[in-house]
Amino acid sequence: MIVFKQVGRLTMAGYYYLSVWSILTSLLVMLCLTTCPVNTSKGDKDTMFLGCLNMCQYEGCDGTEYRYQPRYLKFLGWDCKGECEYYCMWEFVALYLKHDMKVPQFYGKWPFVRYVGLQEPASVLASIFNLLVHIVGLYRLRRYTSPKAPLYWFWHIFALVCMNGWIWSTVFHTRDTPFTEHMDYFSAFSMVLFSFFSAFVRIFEQVFCSEVIGAAVLMISFFTYHIYYLAFVHFDYGYNMRANIGIGGLNALVWILWSWRNRRTHRHIWKGALFIILALSSVGLEVNDFLPIYWILDAHALWHFSSALITPLWYSFLIDDCNYLHEKLKVKVN
Repeated sequence: MIVFKQVGRLTMAGYYYLSVWSILTSLLVMLCLTTCPVNTSKGDKDTMFLGCLNMCQYEGCDGTEYRYQPRYLKFLGWDCKGECEYYCMWEFVALYLKHDMKVPQFYGKWPFVRYVGLQEPASVLASIFNLLVHIVGLYRLRRYTSPKAPLYWFWHIFALVCMNGWIWSTVFHTRDTPFTEHMDYFSAFSMVLFSFFSAFVRIFEQVFCSEVIGAAVLMISFFTYHIYYLAFVHFDYGYNMRANIGIGGLNALVWILWSWRNRRTHRHIWKGALFIILALSSVGLEVNDFLPIYWILDAHALWHFSSALITPLWYSFLIDDCNYLHEKLKVKVN
């Protein structure tokens, strides 16, 4: 036990690095070798729904344009096919409710009431909320920490990656198209993977060392594979979710282990640990889906709102941690 306490910072960091590296390698092999089929939605497979869709397109479409469509809907990307899908979806929702039947999903989504052209208004609002939280968080980081602090600029990159993710989340929930869906999924995974990478950076307190560079190479390779597989081989929702949950779980594990080891020397560390625990708890909202409340607020939107509420805690941790590392650096230099 005494020997264990005398292990230096770099040696312990190497221990974390090697342990997590082996776990990550095993996970990547599992993800690369296994996929699961895409779940189809009952609603859009119904023959009567397909008949409604064909009739709507025959009677209401001039090419790709819907005859009775306001201009702002065209601006948001609602073509004739999208309008007919929306119209027929609600026709059948009313039919299911009339006969006290369980309302199914359509095209992998619950039915949502569209407001001013926004396909999922609650998720759009939640995504904008998250974007603003990261903008404010980066502003506070710049205001309350010194540019000379270690990792100061690294956390700028982290914030920009997250902002990009929430921008595409806003776009996707505004109008779901194959392109916006791909960009939302890819940018969301980039946030998860970059957060995992940031754990390695924080453990070693620098970006340019062999251990961190090795982790970066592995993660970039997996990200490239992930994008290629989803974009050009098979857009597999189950695989994408499993990859996000797997990497997210490893990310939480590393941060919690690091927080536990440094709990006595880093007085601010409780903020980061609490954020990780709250973020893990909020995943239950995404997994345990339910029919939207008033056809607006679903579990996915609540999950986004919860992430926006707890993210200021993470930026508070980053500010304190940058200041801690800066003071540590000044003592070392002096």
